[in-house]
Amino acid sequence: MRVVEYASNTESFTYRVIRGIGVIAAFFSIVVCALLIANNLSLKSADPIHSKALEQRLVDMKADPGNQAIKEEIRELDYIARRAFFTSQHFNRMGIYFLVGGLVVTLTAFKSLAAYREQVPYPDSRDSKDDLVETAKWARKSVTIAGLVLIGFALVLALPWESPLDDTNQLDTATSSEPAVPPPLASPEEMARHWPAFRGMTAGVAGEGETPVDWDGESGRGITWKTPVPRPGFSSPIVWENRIYMTGGDKEVREVYCFGSAKGELLWTHRVAGIPGSPAKPPKVSSDTGYAAPTMTTDGLRLFAIFSTGDLVALDFEGNRVWGRNLGVPKNPYGHSSSLVRYEDVLLVQYDQEEGSFFAGVDVATGSEKWKVKRDFGPSWASPILADTGERTEAILAAGTLTSYNPKTGEQYWSMEWVDGGEIAPTPVYADGMLYVSCGYIKISAIDLKTQKVVWENNEQIPGVCTPLVNAGLLIAGLDDGGIACFDAKTGVGVDGESQELWVHDTDEGFYASPIMVGGKVYLIDRIGTMHIFGPGREYKPLGQAQLGEEAVCTPAVVGNAIYYRGISHLFKIAP
Repeated sequence: MRVVEYASNTESFTYRVIRGIGVIAAFFSIVVCALLIANNLSLKSADPIHSKALEQRLVDMKADPGNQAIKEEIRELDYIARRAFFTSQHFNRMGIYFLVGGLVVTLTAFKSLAAYREQVPYPDSRDSKDDLVETAKWARKSVTIAGLVLIGFALVLALPWESPLDDTNQLDTATSSEPAVPPPLASPEEMARHWPAFRGMTAGVAGEGETPVDWDGESGRGITWKTPVPRPGFSSPIVWENRIYMTGGDKEVREVYCFGSAKGELLWTHRVAGIPGSPAKPPKVSSDTGYAAPTMTTDGLRLFAIFSTGDLVALDFEGNRVWGRNLGVPKNPYGHSSSLVRYEDVLLVQYDQEEGSFFAGVDVATGSEKWKVKRDFGPSWASPILADTGERTEAILAAGTLTSYNPKTGEQYWSMEWVDGGEIAPTPVYADGMLYVSCGYIKISAIDLKTQKVVWENNEQIPGVCTPLVNAGLLIAGLDDGGIACFDAKTGVGVDGESQELWVHDTDEGFYASPIMVGGKVYLIDRIGTMHIFGPGREYKPLGQAQLGEEAVCTPAVVGNAIYYRGISHLFKIAP
């Protein structure tokens, strides 16, 4: 009894505090272990990725591949499954951090106890039951071993060594003998019904909507809604279902935004951070490009965005990250602005810069690199296009050299030198067998795609940033220093047979935005926010002018009768 009393008296206040911290940390670690084990056993038993309902609908889709209702149901079930999976994985990651922290605190606390307690005498006994020192050592070792086994078991379950979404991001069918079936991507018809990329899916032609021709953004007249955009960006909006998506960013933060189309409310913001390889300090960019110039795209299942830092991300429609990777910081004088393009299951990325240029095909589901082609043609700010020649689909890139690739494999089809020097920002346009390319202050060229021969050129009326609209035998473009030019798309020859343009309409301001056409009306907004509305024809036919009320450099998105426009500070919906 006297020995016990002596031992108790040697316990200092510091000793008791450290011991208490150690006990609490140990208990905390055990609770976290239990939660991790329960979470992962629950996930394995429920298995949302291979739910019977989803597998059955995949079987139904095989029997009826054209049924859009089944496709929509599969997308919804797939989204629910992925949401459950990623929520569980997020819990695992946080749990591991807490578990490791609790373990470190526990071990540190118990290791420190010896320094705060005096050695106490133990009774001398030859009976092994009275060997208190050895008993205490045995107890500590047993507790440590048991704790490490429990923690190790939890970590094995929780760490994402292998995910059912990592390799293929596909859903297996109900029978293991059948091949994996990927969730259905949006069909070309579905893509055409929305506005899923820069200039939509029809090179800026938006169908037969009854869009308005008169509004005023400052007073609100003719404006359905107007909502602030948190951070600046020159990326144009894209529209899918009843939501609008675009990017914004500055030196501190790069973000993706989702707005509701009915009321314009900001539904969610995804901050692009924590991507391996992303630079700690963002690159220098010009005010004409900024940190969020490329326009997003979608495959009907995911959203894709890229920034001036080289960060490329895929999100689901609720703003959860599916994957992210860094492509290396672009090295060019202004900042990266090439928009993203999707072909089937390949996300196409044009990365033309001062050195280390490439063209890459990225798997839409996993972010892994399908193929990568080195390029050495200098900087370009244009975006890739897909040209369906009737015989094949070509991905065409404009830089100092024009190059065509197989978008599925990266194989080069053809290449031709086009311009020596100059800055190439307009995206190429393909229509009726002709390819149209522009280089600011040097020339605009029309090229027969089949023969790669120049049909006509103009070195006076040249769009430097604006991507031209080509439709019904006309090419229409806004000029950097002011003016709208119209050419005969086939010949480039004017009505008098001598001049090379059909008409030029003078304007006070220049254009960065690209024209679109809706229901026989051309919309082209200048840099101070005046929308010039006119009819396509061999002479200028004004239909109206409307004021946004703020500076404007982006290209509109149009769905139905509604125009969605991003100004320098706000997102607008303009509808009858």
